[in-house]
Amino acid sequence: MRTQLLQIFSLAGLLSLVNLEFLRTVLGKYYGEKWRWKKFDCLSMLRLTIFRIIKRKNRCAVIRYLKLFPEQAASLGFAKALPSPKTVWHFEVVRLGVKGFRELFNETVWNIKGLLKAVGIILAKLLCVDSTPIQACRKDADEFAKFNDHYKLLMYKGDTACCSETGIPVDYGIDGGTNFDGHKLPEVFSRVKDLLRQIIEGVVGDCHYNTFDNHAFAYLNNFKLVCSFPENAVFNEKGTTENLAEKYKQYWRDREFIPPPVNFLHVLRLLSRTKPKLVGRYFKNQAFLKKDTVWYKGLRGKRNHIENEHNILKERTTISRLRSKGKENAELELAMSLLAILITSPLFLLQKGETKNLMKINHYEP
Repeated sequence: MRTQLLQIFSLAGLLSLVNLEFLRTVLGKYYGEKWRWKKFDCLSMLRLTIFRIIKRKNRCAVIRYLKLFPEQAASLGFAKALPSPKTVWHFEVVRLGVKGFRELFNETVWNIKGLLKAVGIILAKLLCVDSTPIQACRKDADEFAKFNDHYKLLMYKGDTACCSETGIPVDYGIDGGTNFDGHKLPEVFSRVKDLLRQIIEGVVGDCHYNTFDNHAFAYLNNFKLVCSFPENAVFNEKGTTENLAEKYKQYWRDREFIPPPVNFLHVLRLLSRTKPKLVGRYFKNQAFLKKDTVWYKGLRGKRNHIENEHNILKERTTISRLRSKGKENAELELAMSLLAILITSPLFLLQKGETKNLMKINHYEP
């Protein structure tokens, strides 16, 4: 009876129920020696890391905790003995590291995509992008750790992307604490598209992503870019149909030039190669004209999903304040935190047959 209650109400019980066998191949690439498997199974070590992240404990504290609660240790796969804090550190930082946890994250997202497809939901058909501040260690001298005057923090920026329908994270990265958010869009979009191997119909972001370069990138990659506009935004006279048509005439020597009258789509195609920012101005104007429509506001409102994701990250994982210095450690902590959320929320719920509220995190007692 006690074991059943443990499985229903505890985080350790949840992790004992969720099926992670699909990750064994990836873990075997980094933690594959036979003697390691005999002592501590790779999936048990991963469950311990996820348990530690959600419990918001350091490596020493989580081992002390599990010694006090051997039933929970057994649920994680450590019925006979627990690893030392040094062994946990070696597994997370040396064995897997940034590269290993990126592969685990990608494999988990791919698995979730398949589970969603089975119930008729397409993961990340529309993508939400944003960044969130991650407080750096005191006196972190890394070039990416910058003091941000707006947040009043020495910090990194965690760039994340999530599905607009489910809120499930599908990508992440670390950037400088004072860097501009918008320049990351092409990198994030390309990474998500390569991972999911599908068409992404649109991207939703805040006003930082609403740049001429990003609108040109959206046109060239055939997706809608839906962004907020600042209150002082105005219609750009350089981005009109008439101005682009005049600029087009200057390329009369270009091999793709067709004398007017010409279809405006051809004008856009030629100028996207020669004057991409001008094409970006045009599409930003088109978005500006639509920004007050019900359709545009409805898509823009889907940004709430990524705000919710960031709140979960800060409230339920160790990412709110870093304990190690350097960009690589910041990326590792972000990767482990997002993987912990994926496994304990959407993956677990989908495996149990639930298809709604997949990012709810109150289905266990942490």
